[in-house]
Amino acid sequence: MEKTREYLLETSRPCGAYSSVHYDKLTRFDKAKEQAELKGKNIQEIIDYTNEFLGLLGMNSAINPIIEREAFENNLYKEIKEKNNLKDERDIVWMKFTKDGLLGVVATSNDINFQVPYDLSDYKEKITKNKWKYNTSGIIIHYLNKQWDESFVLIFPLQNISEKKLKRGDVERGIGNYLIKKEVPILDFFSHRY
Repeated sequence: MEKTREYLLETSRPCGAYSSVHYDKLTRFDKAKEQAELKGKNIQEIIDYTNEFLGLLGMNSAINPIIEREAFENNLYKEIKEKNNLKDERDIVWMKFTKDGLLGVVATSNDINFQVPYDLSDYKEKITKNKWKYNTSGIIIHYLNKQWDESFVLIFPLQNISEKKLKRGDVERGIGNYLIKKEVPILDFFSHRY
C-alpha cells in the first residue's frame, strides 16, 4: 500500500474560477488540448494499468470491464452491485472514450452519461441556481470538437474498498494519477482529482 500512496495523495489541480470550464478561464481547456496532442493508449493497456493499480491496493481486478451500451438500459448499477457484492452501487470507477480512442474521463459513482453541449453558449447554462446543465468532460469534448464513443464504457467495481479503509474517490484519484504516470492521455485531465 505504501507504494501507491503517491497516486492516492496527488491532488494538484486548478482552483477557483480556473477549475471550471463554465467561466472564461482556459486552464482546463489548455490542458485538454495538450492531452489531445499525445498518443493515446489502446483500451487493453488502460485496462491492464487499471487492474495493476487495483492489485497494488490489494483490491480485485476487473476481469471484463468493457460494458456495452445495451447494458445501460437494464438496471446497470444494481446488477453490478449485486454481481460484485458491493455495499453501494456507486462503488465503481468508470471511464469513457472519444470516437477517436482517447480516454475522456476517469470518474466514480452511478452517473455515467454522454452529454455534450450543442454550442459554446451552452457552457454556462444552468438547470438550477447551483447546478450546471452540462458536465465538465462533456464541455471539454465539445471544445475539442470530438464525440463520445457511446458504444461502451469501462467499469471497475471496487469490491473490497471498505476493507482497505479507502473511499471510492481515493481509488478514482489513484487510478487517474497512475494512468497519467503510465503516459495515458486523459482529456478531462483533472476530473479524478476533485
